[in-house]
Amino acid sequence: MLFDADLSGIDSEYTASDFEALIGGGADLSQFAASVVKAAFAVVGAALSVRAMVFFSFKVDENGRADRNFNLPLRYLADNAGPGPDLGAGPIRLACRGKCPVPWHSVNMWEPVADSEHGSIDLVQKIVWRNRLGLKPSGALNRMTDDDLELVENGKGSVQMMEARLNETFGEEGKLDLQNLIRQHNERLSEVSSKYREEMAEQQQTYLTQIRSCREEIQALKSELRQEQQKSRRLQALLRGDP
Repeated sequence: MLFDADLSGIDSEYTASDFEALIGGGADLSQFAASVVKAAFAVVGAALSVRAMVFFSFKVDENGRADRNFNLPLRYLADNAGPGPDLGAGPIRLACRGKCPVPWHSVNMWEPVADSEHGSIDLVQKIVWRNRLGLKPSGALNRMTDDDLELVENGKGSVQMMEARLNETFGEEGKLDLQNLIRQHNERLSEVSSKYREEMAEQQQTYLTQIRSCREEIQALKSELRQEQQKSRRLQALLRGDP
């Protein structure tokens, strides 16, 4: 995604292969002529949720052609980026100027705008949800409606949206109930916790048995030592001629 000059919106979107062609000189970027373009590379997962973002920049010459010397390993940076914010499906991986997994590439990267209304990271996710490129990742909706986007922007309806995605993914016959999934998860968690407690109790009992055995052995050794000491004293008395 190529950002507008003021970073308030997205000027254009490309698939990875189309962007490679653009860098190779196959596209006209006259709107960015003689400037440095700020862009974002997004890795999209199930349900059109962004799993990683790389905020990078590249030069465009006076003729609107991208710098052919651009060689950032975008996918590598995305795969090795550190944790970023949680957009609803767990923390994403985030690479930018201040969080670059390959330090010498940070000069060609930038810090995303951190704004509650026009933040760069949230903007990328919203654009992906609109899905103008027609992406079809596994388990994803084809396109989010304006009502869905409004719910997201207002921070509401996350459960309803999740249920809608599950329903569309599996269909009516295999329709999943989110509450039922949560219940099943809690039951599984309770089962694992119970098994863990039982194993810990068994292990503790084993340790206690071993400790008692060691104590008994120590007592037997002490008793044997006392007997030997008594024998030693009697022998010494005999040698001295004591009655």
